[in-house]
Parts: sequence; structure tokens; C-alpha cells
Amino acid sequence: MSVSFLVEAHDVPEGVKAIASISDSVAPESEFSVFELRDVSNGLASWYGKGFQGRRTASGRRYNMHELTAAHRTLPFGTLLRVVNSRTGDAIIVEITDRGPFIKRRVVDLSYASAKRIGVSVTPVELDAITPDDIQEFYNNNDTTLLVIAQTMQVQVWPVNSVLMVSDFVSYSEAASDLAAGEVVVAQRGTDSKAVYARGRIINAELAAVEI
Repeated sequence: MSVSFLVEAHDVPEGVKAIASISDSVAPESEFSVFELRDVSNGLASWYGKGFQGRRTASGRRYNMHELTAAHRTLPFGTLLRVVNSRTGDAIIVEITDRGPFIKRRVVDLSYASAKRIGVSVTPVELDAITPDDIQEFYNNNDTTLLVIAQTMQVQVWPVNSVLMVSDFVSYSEAASDLAAGEVVVAQRGTDSKAVYARGRIINAELAAVEI
């Protein structure tokens, strides 16, 4: 999958190549990669809903069919999983909070709300993941850039001074469920190797956006 990264040269961590400021008619001078999503086995996605509402999941959280969560057999709890409907290209990022599915060829069980957003019933999907450890590692020795999830479900990197926080840090589903126009989800490392999330707004539009 492609990942968008957005930075200015003076904000780039050591060892990373910068790109030029954008113009509609001028391509960036160079490309770079700061963060790579993990490849996850593709297959069929399914969903679960009312029959499990309020039950305790394998992670200990209560299942809420209206949250942006999912079940996966092996990914660590708290992993963000990017799920792309192979038939339509529609994408969503969900948080792994449960174990399953346990039917052959099915690789992820989406919450009702997540499945509805990308039109999944029993549907082929493509998967990539960001684990809590990946988020922790991203911020090691890095206080100049932020890991951002756009409403397009692209994972982006922005300079800290280009993002205005508009909410407190909460769970991923809380941050991602009610984004207003122009808002993004900002991932930060929390305590005990967990990640926390807030809504933010990009306040400097004169930066480069490149898909690689």
C-alpha cells in the first residue's frame, strides 16, 4: 500500500531525506520513508454485531458494535489495522481488541460500524498494520514530527508545529469516530507501551504531500 508523508526539510529526523514544498505543477525533488506499515495476510473479512454487544472481549474491553474495532487471531491488542475492501478500494483503520475469526480463510472480524463503513459482509480485504510497539519506536528520539491518520485512511507524518490539537487524548475509536471536516487523528505513545489518540487539525497547508 502507499503511505503519505508530509514534512518540511528543517523538521525531518536525522537520516531521512526531505522533499520540496508543493506546487500544483512541480513534483517534489526527492522522496523519503519514515514509517512502514507491517504487511498482514490478506483474505476474507467478516463482521460481528448485536449478538456480542456488551460482552467482554479477549482484551478485557466490552464489545461495542458502534466502535471502530476488530478481532484478529494474532496481532497484539491495540494494533491499528488498515482494512481495504478489495472490490471497492474503500478503507478504514480499526483497533484490534478481540481474537478471531476462527473460520477458514477469514482473516479479520470487523465491528458492525467498521464493516458498514467499507461495505463488508464476507468480503476480500487487504491488510496492513501499525502495532503499539511501532508507534513507540516512531517517537523514540523524535520530538519534531507526529504520526497522523487522515480521513482518507492514509498514514502521514507532519511536523509538530503544523498540527493543532483540538481534543484531549482518548482511545482510537473515540478520536476517529466523530472527525469534523479537515480533522485528523494524531497518534502518540502513552503509558505501559500503549498508544493514545487525539483529534487534530492541520494548520500549515504549505507542505509537501507525497505518496510512496
